Amino acid sequence: MTRDERDTMLVQACLRGDPSAFDELVDRYQRVLFNVAFRITGSVDDAMDVTQSTFVSAYEKLHTFDPTRRFFSWIYRIASNRALKVVEARKPL
Repeated sequence: MTRDERDTMLVQACLRGDPSAFDELVDRYQRVLFNVAFRITGSVDDAMDVTQSTFVSAYEKLHTFDPTRRFFSWIYRIASNRALKVVEARKPL
């Protein structure tokens, strides 16, 4: 089973009510999403906040995930968008 197939299976399990499935997705992607957020924000604290809010948002919107796409690409987009919003909010008016 490929990583993408496993991710899709975990998403489906989560949608059926298995919370441990989402825990595995967090374990798989927490580090890489933190690194993405840190590269964009330049702040450990902001990167931690972005990572956490990314997983909360992904969990809440998991039903919108298209299983014909890669889960990593979907959650990466959420994380990068959230990090960019943090950077944009820092800019003076």
